[in-house]
Amino acid sequence: MTKKYRIRYVLFKTLLWSIVPMPGEDLGSNSHIWLDLAVPLFSFGGALLAILSFNQGLPLDFRYPALGCVLASFVLAYLAWIRPKKDIVALTTPIYSLIFFVVPTEYMSGIILQLLYAVSLTILLVRLKYRFGRPGTAAHDAKVLAEPLRAYVEQTRDLWTGTSPEAAHHATVAFVRFAEGEFGETAQRSGTAAVQPEDAGNAPCLARAFMIVSEHATLLDRSLPRPAAYQTFLPEDSGMLAKPLPPAQDDDAGFYTALDNALLLLFSAAWSASGEDRPHLLACQAFAQKLMSP
Repeated sequence: MTKKYRIRYVLFKTLLWSIVPMPGEDLGSNSHIWLDLAVPLFSFGGALLAILSFNQGLPLDFRYPALGCVLASFVLAYLAWIRPKKDIVALTTPIYSLIFFVVPTEYMSGIILQLLYAVSLTILLVRLKYRFGRPGTAAHDAKVLAEPLRAYVEQTRDLWTGTSPEAAHHATVAFVRFAEGEFGETAQRSGTAAVQPEDAGNAPCLARAFMIVSEHATLLDRSLPRPAAYQTFLPEDSGMLAKPLPPAQDDDAGFYTALDNALLLLFSAAWSASGEDRPHLLACQAFAQKLMSP
């Protein structure tokens, strides 16, 4: 494959992934599909207009076709704003678009800059769709859990009989803060809850889940590697875990599987024992669904 056709192939794949629906997303019922399409269409459309104008020798102010990237930036920022978890990079693209395209530049350099910016916007759109969930799943929109998370919460509901509202609220805060990347606060909240096992009622595995999350959050907050010995669940906990425990000799898999199981246990406990916190959990449902995946 020549360099020219390789570049075309990469551009085509990037455009395709920007508009393809996420797993489980119905293309026909997605009210935001046209906004997804608008990002590459506006940005690359403006660049195409600039190229055609240049090839035809037409005197056209470069700022007119550059408006396509400006409009695409605002559409991308809106798509980031309506998601429960905000992407600060996508939210700030309108600022950069105004800086890039209001400042005068040579026509050919401006075309190259616009093409590169259009590619960047499309890549950010793909990142937004697959890392920050679908729009419309905010706490005020979503009412119930989706499968397979709902089935797991139902399966473990009876575990949380006797769990105090305080412990359930700690579980909510720990899960939400971890999902948001606030590892320092997660470690502090989980560590506090882990030393209060009486609040877990008849589910001592909840205290172990707090200890596991606290350990992982501390390591992530300090950028430390996996320790040789780490917190994990006991064999008798296996029936209440969302993911099966890997072989004992696979330390890396065991380390990360323990974290996934601990976070999902916190989610289940918070959902079942703290009804007031459910809107916060619904806002982070996409993160919990990712934890459920194999």
